[in-house]
Amino acid sequence: MTSASLIRWAGLEERRRRGASRGLLSLPGVVLSVVLGSLLGGEIARRLLLATDANMLQTAVGASHIWVAAGICGFTVGIFGAPFRIYWRHDSKILASLPVPGKSLFALALWRSQRSAALVCLALACALVPLGVLTDMEVALRHLLLLALGYAGSAWLGPAATLAAGAVVASDKAQAVIASMSGEFQAPRTSWLGIMPGLAATALALTIMAAAPWALGARPVGGSIALIAALGLVGPAAMLLWAWSKADSVIPAAIREVAALDQEILAHVERSGPSLLERSFYKLTLSSAKARLLAFKDASLSRRRFPSPYFMIPCGTAALWIVAGTQPDGYLPWAGSIYGGLVVYAIVMARRSWMPPVEIPRLLRTLPIGPAQISRAKGTQVFLRILFIGVLGGIPVVLRAPEILSAVIWVGLSTLLALVVSLRREL
Repeated sequence: MTSASLIRWAGLEERRRRGASRGLLSLPGVVLSVVLGSLLGGEIARRLLLATDANMLQTAVGASHIWVAAGICGFTVGIFGAPFRIYWRHDSKILASLPVPGKSLFALALWRSQRSAALVCLALACALVPLGVLTDMEVALRHLLLLALGYAGSAWLGPAATLAAGAVVASDKAQAVIASMSGEFQAPRTSWLGIMPGLAATALALTIMAAAPWALGARPVGGSIALIAALGLVGPAAMLLWAWSKADSVIPAAIREVAALDQEILAHVERSGPSLLERSFYKLTLSSAKARLLAFKDASLSRRRFPSPYFMIPCGTAALWIVAGTQPDGYLPWAGSIYGGLVVYAIVMARRSWMPPVEIPRLLRTLPIGPAQISRAKGTQVFLRILFIGVLGGIPVVLRAPEILSAVIWVGLSTLLALVVSLRREL
């Protein structure tokens, strides 16, 4: 099967799925991007229209920081979506059993990543319009370089990093080397599907932040915008070329390995269990032994199947500490975007706890566990994750905020929304 035919088949299948969906999921991605970009642009316009001549420059800088923070969040989500576009899609098991060339599979994932990055660019471009109209068009045009850097990182570097992670997962030699270095403390193989995209997302965020001052006419970090642009564009392109050359030898084996990790029955199983914090919290808050077993099972499967949050939530919390300690310009946009990304991750993990392979609702109904116990077990996991983010990340942000009331409103509303959305699930 060629790349073009595989992409055409995938597009038809996605259109059919969207047609069967309801609510926002039934809308085309372009419409959602324009709506979200218009909302962001409306907030930027509101700030600029309310600014006086005396603080217009400061308001424009704050508006730019909001835009940059939103861009980093959008492109970072795109990078972390790359493993799901290659290895963890609903059709990955089917593709793993078919004689499809590795380059065709990688081309499909690359097409999906480019489309995702283009939708983020469309939303950010819509948000740039009020910045250019109400301040300076040259400033808005300079932000297009940040768009290009974000697109290159999300559309090119993300899939390349994911392919590299798949090579590590599928290589027994690489696993033997890692085991010899880590000793008895060994993470599941699939952890690399979160670590590699995490490193790529970090590199992208640092690149955009380094170029952000130049967009406002100031000196960029490092002093050379040409060097930043070269590294941010040529680096992902070079990584993409390397990944394309390795696709035939890496992708089929990696997809089969990841699919097998979800289907192991009589083979060796990499055991993962709940962390000490999770185990202690569940024992403390869940009086029912059946509910505790269900919570332990969910924590074990989530850690093995979705390792990214267990790596990124602590990293995001550490980033909030750094922002709270340094108090940079645009404190609330930076801290708010990081905190918002963490609570979104919490919502995503809550939804995953009700879906295969973590949970199979049809089989769950056959177990001797009552609906109330199931709800308590799932809800306790949600509460622990959001409590961790709120206490260790949200409180330092509020205490160090120049505008404490604004920080309290943002952190409180984000946390409350995450709890409400995460707990709205019926068997």
